[in-house]
Amino acid sequence: MNIALQYIYALLAFSLIIIVHELGHFVLAKINKVHVEEFFIGMGPKLLKFKSKSGTLWGLSAIPVGGYNKISGMTREEEVPKGKEEKVFYKKPYWSKLLIIIGGAFFNVLFAFVLIFIFFSMGTYSATNKVDYIQESSPAYTFGIKKYDEIIGINDVEVNNWEEFAENIKKYPGEKINLKIIRDNKQLEIEVTLEEKEGEGYLGISPTTEKQIPGFFQSLKESLIFIGDFFISFFKLLGMLFTGQLGFEEARPVSPIGLVSIFQQSASMGLQYFIMIIALVSLLLGFSNIIPLLPLDGGHIIVLTIEAIKKKPLSKKAIQIYNSIGIVIFISLFLVGIVFDILKPINIMNM
Repeated sequence: MNIALQYIYALLAFSLIIIVHELGHFVLAKINKVHVEEFFIGMGPKLLKFKSKSGTLWGLSAIPVGGYNKISGMTREEEVPKGKEEKVFYKKPYWSKLLIIIGGAFFNVLFAFVLIFIFFSMGTYSATNKVDYIQESSPAYTFGIKKYDEIIGINDVEVNNWEEFAENIKKYPGEKINLKIIRDNKQLEIEVTLEEKEGEGYLGISPTTEKQIPGFFQSLKESLIFIGDFFISFFKLLGMLFTGQLGFEEARPVSPIGLVSIFQQSASMGLQYFIMIIALVSLLLGFSNIIPLLPLDGGHIIVLTIEAIKKKPLSKKAIQIYNSIGIVIFISLFLVGIVFDILKPINIMNM
C-alpha cells in the first residue's frame, strides 16, 4: 500500500470515529424525542444537503473530515424552529438529557467493541512452547537444545504453553534442571544448568508463534475483558497523571496530526492492526469525553446534574467561567500535543 493511500485511510478512520460519536448523540436525541436540526459529515462550507421529513438537514461539507450534529435547544437562548418548541433539549427531564449527552461516548465504546471483536475473530498470534531461536553461549546452546524442540516438562512439572515454561524457568536461577522435550516425534530428557539473570533462571531461547482463531464466544469474552482492562487502565493512569505519579512526557497529549500519523502507521502494518488502532482511538475518545470539563460531554453532565439538584438553571456567568477553564486547558494540551508530534513523533512500532 503506498503512503498516500495510507494517509487517506488514516483521515477516513479519524473522521469515522468522530461521526460515530455524533451519531450517538443523534440517535439518543431521536429516541428521547428531541429535534436534531442538522447532521453534516465534514467541516467548512456546505456542499450537498437535503432535509428529511423530520426536519433534519443532512449534508456533506467541503472538507470531508469529521462531522457534527446540531441538537435543538441545547441552550435556552437559541432560536428554535417553528413547530419544534416542545422537542428541545432543555425542556426534557434530567435522565433524557443525560442519555443524549452520554450517547456519543456510548457509541464510541460500542463501535470499539465491534472492531475489537472483529480483531480477535481474525485470530491472534500467541507464543507456543516450541523453540524458535537459541542464543549463542546460552545454557540452551551449550546443552544441546535445538530449534523446533517442544518443551513439555521442567523437572516434574508439565508445561503446556510458553507462559507456563517461562514462569517455571524463573524458579531455578543457577540450578540444574531436567527438561522434557519432543524432538522429531520422540520424547527426550536433557539436563541443563541455568544461568541467573536478575535473580531468575535463564535458558536463552525464544518461542515460535502460532495464529489461533477463537470461536464466537471466546472472541466475545476477550473483547469484553479487553475493554474492561482498558477502562481501568485509562482512569488509573489519568489519576496518576493528576497526582504527579506519572510524568507528563509519559502521558503526552496527541494532536490530530499525531492521531493521523498513528493511523497511517497502523495502515502500513495491515488491516488487522489498523482495525485495532481505530478501536483504541475510539475508546480513548469515548472515555476522554466523560472527563468533567466543558466543552466535553463530562462537563455537560456536571452542569445537568447541578441544575437537577438545584432545580434551576446555572447562571450564564458560571457556565462561561467553567467553559473558559476547559477551553484554556484543552487549547494548551492541543498546542503541547502539536509540539510533541513535530519534535518527537510517535512510532507505534516502539510502543
